[in-house]
Amino acid sequence: MKWEKLPNGKWKPIKEGVPYGKVYPNGAEYSKRLRSKLKKIHKFCKQCNKTYDLADPCVHHLTDSPEHRMLYKSYQQQLRKKNVTVDDNSQSKL
Repeated sequence: MKWEKLPNGKWKPIKEGVPYGKVYPNGAEYSKRLRSKLKKIHKFCKQCNKTYDLADPCVHHLTDSPEHRMLYKSYQQQLRKKNVTVDDNSQSKL
């Protein structure tokens, strides 16, 4: 990032030129624009039998981002808790 010194002694970042219609990935509004674009793309999940958008995907279609990995890990833990079986020893002592 490049900085420019103002006459009053303060520093301000120099904005880099971005062509019209393009988004600067290091800009402040990049995440907002990206999320709004992803909300417009709808897909259908066969496992869930419902539609989802790419901004908020279902558990079966998460990305490799750290946030989504944590969601998938918690989903797997919930499945394991549901599938836990209690093994009772039904044998009687002789």
